[in-house]
Amino acid sequence: MSFRNRLRFEHQLAALVGVLCLALVAATVGGAIWLERQSAVGLAEDRLARLAVGMAESLDATVRERFREIQVVAGLVPLRERWAADPSMTRGILAAMHATAPDYAWLGFVTPDGHVRAGTEGMLEGMAMNGRAWFETGSTRPTVGDVHEAAILNRLLVRIDPEPLRLVDLAAPVRDAGGRVIGVLAGHLSWDWAIRVRRRLLDDGLPGTDLWVLDRNGRVILGPRLGVAPFDPVRLGAMTEEGRGTFAATIAGETQLAGFASAAKGERSENAIGDPGLGWIVVAMRPEAQILAPVHHSIHALLGLGAGIALLGLALAWSLGYRAAAPLRRMTAAMGRIGPDTDATTLPRLDEAQEFAAVAAALSALLGRLGAVERELSDATLRSTRVAAFYRRQIEDLRQAAGTDMLTGLLNRRGFAGPAEEAFEQARAGRRGVAVLVADIDHFKRVNDQHGHDAGDAVIRHVGALLAEAVRGSDTVARFGGEEFVLLLVGLGLSEAAHIAERLCTAVRNAEIAHGGRVMAVTVSIGVATVSAGDPDIEAAIARADAALYEAKARGRDRVGVAAAREEAERAA
Repeated sequence: MSFRNRLRFEHQLAALVGVLCLALVAATVGGAIWLERQSAVGLAEDRLARLAVGMAESLDATVRERFREIQVVAGLVPLRERWAADPSMTRGILAAMHATAPDYAWLGFVTPDGHVRAGTEGMLEGMAMNGRAWFETGSTRPTVGDVHEAAILNRLLVRIDPEPLRLVDLAAPVRDAGGRVIGVLAGHLSWDWAIRVRRRLLDDGLPGTDLWVLDRNGRVILGPRLGVAPFDPVRLGAMTEEGRGTFAATIAGETQLAGFASAAKGERSENAIGDPGLGWIVVAMRPEAQILAPVHHSIHALLGLGAGIALLGLALAWSLGYRAAAPLRRMTAAMGRIGPDTDATTLPRLDEAQEFAAVAAALSALLGRLGAVERELSDATLRSTRVAAFYRRQIEDLRQAAGTDMLTGLLNRRGFAGPAEEAFEQARAGRRGVAVLVADIDHFKRVNDQHGHDAGDAVIRHVGALLAEAVRGSDTVARFGGEEFVLLLVGLGLSEAAHIAERLCTAVRNAEIAHGGRVMAVTVSIGVATVSAGDPDIEAAIARADAALYEAKARGRDRVGVAAAREEAERAA
């Protein structure tokens, strides 16, 4: 028995040291693999981020340059007389612009009644452009539209590329010496230049890398799967807010590492030369498997080295176990010689034997202490349960506070997301209609400048309270930031929502806001839209309502703009 116990102890000791050795080797090898993997991932993320930034800067620079060019040419004083002169003179101006910027697919001058007076190579002359967004907006201020497929020019222009022609519309009003609009200078920028930039950057990059360009709604406008929104609203919102960075995502069942950067991220300018503000996002991606392929080749060598070191450690552990068990073997042999006829004094002097006598007393004392500790543990468990419940309540309060705007007490953008998503699902399922109102306080900067920011805060609180009081309890009112509010009306159609919006405008217009001994009067402009079955998310309806808001402001403010339903807008396009 003592022999088996001796072997068992040696084996256990050797196994313990061996496990420690294996753990150390595994940790070292695993750490080396992890560091190499992190290095490869970090290097790839850096390259992808720089690639996305390069593409974004190229897009931004080209659109910004063309945007400024249209505005500058439209405002040149020496050309004022030529716009209304013989169309051949106007074509000469357009031809000169096209020669300096060949990426224009078409340039033209449109009269205030909406007819093309002159165009490059005479194209589209005489055609009516009424109702087109670039003409309607360009009649009042410089504008640039998002990427779209060309309808007429695709048939007129000779192209080598089999893909359909896509354009970016730019326009600016042309005014006479008295400031009266005498026409619109328009340019249709061919999207082919962006395709060429993408191909050049991909040719210079690593194999397997891809570049996508997304519009402000997250749909692909350059790259594979055009029109698809590959990222959820949370990821899209994070990319828009951060401006540039990296992330990992699973697309089509494959993990991709991505770097992103925003192009033309600024606000739209309503006055002179400014930022086009298209909100494009460039995403550079590469499969993680390709990035980590070199790391996998080195793993085998590291594993082989680790296995050799582990075997050596096991041999050393066995030797250490044998040597460490020698005193125990001597004590076991001495105790084995003790019998009924043996004098205990024949045992060798072992000072360690005194410790065994103290083990029983120590165990009894230990059991007593364990009972006391068990009672204390029970009390501590009860207290921890109470504390956990307290912290859960605190966390719930913090979560609720995170979804509330501190100035008005209304929901903020985060708090709005929950009811908005629920209402959107009901609308998409056809159970009930959902309308979205985007309200913006008119000339709010003037309030801050004339009365101070405290007065501006008072105006925001008052308007928020008016909006919340004027709608039903089932509706949702949120402040999205600054002087902008978003209302979610459930169970209403477009006409009913527009009527409510008119009522809200009247309520704000008739309200008098007292602050600091002064009485202030403000107005709001409201854009109205309804959720359509084809909308990918609630943001699409908000975007239409936001566009209707801008249309209401362009018509003089203190009024309501109603966006056409998505299906009607698509039929009109």
